[in-house]
Order: sequence, then structure tokens, then C-alpha cells
Amino acid sequence: MSKRIGRIRVKSLAFTRARVLKGLSQRDLAEAVDYSVGYVSQVERGISHPSPQAAQQFCRALDKPFDALFYLDNVYKSEHARTEVLSDGEEETVSKHG
Repeated sequence: MSKRIGRIRVKSLAFTRARVLKGLSQRDLAEAVDYSVGYVSQVERGISHPSPQAAQQFCRALDKPFDALFYLDNVYKSEHARTEVLSDGEEETVSKHG
């Protein structure tokens, strides 16, 4: 069994939706998590990949669980299956044999 953890990637539409529904601008969110507006914008657009600590701060500020806003890229659960993230941010487990 192999286990590899990749980067944290944002589900951009879900992140933006959560921020807007919470009534926050990017500036408001930046102040809440103590990061720059530019960094928040880059994370929201998927340009920057947050650290685990930054992702946790975003989740707290937006009152959302990690998997509602983010996913891990290149996470292999076993030698026979892998998780792929579809274009809409949903995950699908794919067998290497099929």
C-alpha cells in the first residue's frame, strides 16, 4: 500500500460561494484570517495552494468543513485505487485495473 499526500487544492466555486453567502468580501475574509487580499484572491482562484494551517483558518472563517472547500491532490489510497478530482470538484475513486 502506498500513501502519498499532495497539495491542498481549492474547490473554487464552493469557496467563492461560501464567502459570498457569508457576506464577506475578499478583503473581509483576508482580515478574518490575517492574510493579504492578494493571497486570498490567489487561493480562491486556485493559483496558490494553502498550507494546512491556512486551509484550516479559511474553513473556520467560512464555517465549512475542509472537504467542502478543499481537496488533496494526488492522494493514493492503495496500489489498486486512486482518487481523481473531476472538473466540478467532486471526487471519484478509479481502479487501476479497470
